[in-house]
Amino acid sequence: MSLTFRFLFLLSGLACSSLSALAANPPWPLWRGDAAMTGVSSETLTFPLKPAWKFTAAKPIKATAVADASRAYLGDGKGVLYALNLTDGTKAWEFATKDSIEGSALLSGTDVIFGSADGFVYCLEAATGKLRWKFETEAEIRGGANLFVREGQEPLVLIGSYDNRLYALKASDGTKVWVVETGNYINGTASLVDGMTAFGGCDGFLYFVNAADGVEKGKVEVNNPIASTVASRNGIAVVGHYGNEIVAVEAATLKPKWTYKDREFPFFSSPAISLDGLVFAGDRGKRMHCLSLATGEEKWAFRASGRIDSSPVVTGSHLVFGSDDGKVYAVNLSDGKEAWSYEIGQPVQTSPCIAAGRLIMGADDGIIYGFAAVP
Repeated sequence: MSLTFRFLFLLSGLACSSLSALAANPPWPLWRGDAAMTGVSSETLTFPLKPAWKFTAAKPIKATAVADASRAYLGDGKGVLYALNLTDGTKAWEFATKDSIEGSALLSGTDVIFGSADGFVYCLEAATGKLRWKFETEAEIRGGANLFVREGQEPLVLIGSYDNRLYALKASDGTKVWVVETGNYINGTASLVDGMTAFGGCDGFLYFVNAADGVEKGKVEVNNPIASTVASRNGIAVVGHYGNEIVAVEAATLKPKWTYKDREFPFFSSPAISLDGLVFAGDRGKRMHCLSLATGEEKWAFRASGRIDSSPVVTGSHLVFGSDDGKVYAVNLSDGKEAWSYEIGQPVQTSPCIAAGRLIMGADDGIIYGFAAVP
């Protein structure tokens, strides 16, 4: 083997190793950033931001992007999933389904997995967009996917459907491992807490199921539809519902820890939970609330000019989210005061994806925005 060939061979091996490492640890691999759906970014954005690029897709954009080290992946209102380069927003590839894509994708190894309103779960090669497998449910899929990593076994993809079921599929080939049936639609994404998956249903129950085998541990009745996703930290599961409340439940005992209710406005936005025990959730009464995870006590509330269906993300000392008033906001974690905003002009119901120094968000105008810090 010549020295030149040996060098190129070693270099290609290093490159493949680096790509494998990046694929194994992407910066924003699923909708809320991690399997517990905490909505906390490991990156710290510096404000103000400005659009670094824009990509025009089909309106409205409801799905939140996920990202590896080089690309963002998200679907649009016509059912096309795009892979966009983070640096300039150019399209790497696209894949068309037969209906809209509202749920966020999941990055698993070298694959991107997502559901569509056409009722299928799709698995594509993240590098090329080539279809690897698909699994058919009996109704549309509006929520995102999560990944349960099992020791000594291959991971399971957890995803809900409007056929009232939560599915666990083998990540390698989409084979069904178990299924749990509920009394109504499953709109949110399944969260992971203490070896269980926790998710809400439109039947008014918060379910706790063993993620390994699908055996139900129990359920907590909230008496109102749950359209959002559970966030969990320190063994406490937190979710908002259409009965105008945020509830916290101890996963070990399935006993309610506290309930927060401010006014008569439902919670569609999914909560974020910071490392220091603060819960952030937006309501349809135009307010973003900051609560104590320990007690449910309100610390502050920020008022936007439109309802807040966008789920917030913590980045450094700021909280980022969108609003139906057409703006993207960043507010201080400490006091809820506005630190920065950008006016898009159309409702922003997607949630932040933060990767490689970029803030990626889509809006109802069908445009995907890549924000970067102002030099």
